[in-house]
Amino acid sequence: MSVPEEQLLAALAEKFLTGTATAVEQEQLHQLYDQWMDEEETVVSETKQTEELRIEILQAIKDRINGYKKVIPFYRRKLWTFMAAASILIVASLLLYYYSQPASQQNEVASKEAHPGSHPSLVVPGKDRATLTLSNGAVIDLDSSRAGLLAQQGNTSIINKDGKIMYAPGSTGKEETISNTISTPRGGQYQLVLPDGTKVWLNATSALQFPVAFTGSNRTVELTGEAYFEVAKNPARPFIVKVKELEVKVLGTHFNINAYDNEPEMKTTLLEGSVKVEIANEEKAKGKGQKAKGEQSVILKPGEQVSLSQSSQLSQPIPVQTEEVIGWKNGKFYFNNADLKVIMRQIARWYDVEVEYRDISPDTQLGGVVSRKEDLRQLLNYFEIAGKVHFTVEGRKIIVTR
Repeated sequence: MSVPEEQLLAALAEKFLTGTATAVEQEQLHQLYDQWMDEEETVVSETKQTEELRIEILQAIKDRINGYKKVIPFYRRKLWTFMAAASILIVASLLLYYYSQPASQQNEVASKEAHPGSHPSLVVPGKDRATLTLSNGAVIDLDSSRAGLLAQQGNTSIINKDGKIMYAPGSTGKEETISNTISTPRGGQYQLVLPDGTKVWLNATSALQFPVAFTGSNRTVELTGEAYFEVAKNPARPFIVKVKELEVKVLGTHFNINAYDNEPEMKTTLLEGSVKVEIANEEKAKGKGQKAKGEQSVILKPGEQVSLSQSSQLSQPIPVQTEEVIGWKNGKFYFNNADLKVIMRQIARWYDVEVEYRDISPDTQLGGVVSRKEDLRQLLNYFEIAGKVHFTVEGRKIIVTR
């Protein structure tokens, strides 16, 4: 496609995504988009999730503009029509941003994305980074460790395989309880497989303490920060996650726990199966000077979330959009009219930056789905398009203004 045709595609896309394109212009847009496809390119998405379509179309057009030879998503016309019914101004504005750049600036953007280390002002996203602390106090840097056997703890082998660590227990004879701790820094995340086969994804600034072999009547781990669990089923041995005074008990299920110290509430969200969330020590809660009000244990159904307040009170279950809750685990920032400060806390943890607010309305809300692989400045551009806030990046500090 020639440069004039690309410019025409951008102009038509803007009109289509803002709902101002005529029938003739929509037909022309479909034809240009179809011409843009190469024969060897395949269908990579037929999702009807509006936010996912936004990101995939944007990334596809970005890659083509920057000269990358990548698979471009194909969308049936009914999906274009589906998108037209939604509010997609953010993508239209981004299309204009990229197409309005001179070729030299487009090449500069592509160069920065390909070689982030050569641009010291570029704040790159987090990556798989963690440390593993063994029972003897030895610390293993997991993001730089070799593949294969990392260590032996009792009868259990610790193996680094495919970018995650796995615990392979040996004989099940009686032995003393040995615990390990895996910790992620700001700008880090990691995945591990526990001795029972349970899969755990750790978000940034999180830690999980666990035994190297589950030998008792329960499978108990302790969490700080945020993690997503896919628990291996074992009806005879419940899996328990302890978070401060909170306990989440399961037999086999998929769930997420967000328990950062700088968040106002601890939240447990169930995706599959069933969990019981309860105050582990109710007397501890009462000892803080609060009355024990309402239920202190809750059974969750899939798609529900329960919160523990700072006053140690459990909420009633509420339905939530689970894709938003576990967006981080799937490589996305997913916000649906979220509070600005909630958004910025997530960004600060993932990009390892500080945030300063200046004259910002306390009820400012933003929404959208953005890849966690984006450069920080580009990520902030997405949210700035809404016109509610302005971001200035100074080193590793983000200044948020109106």
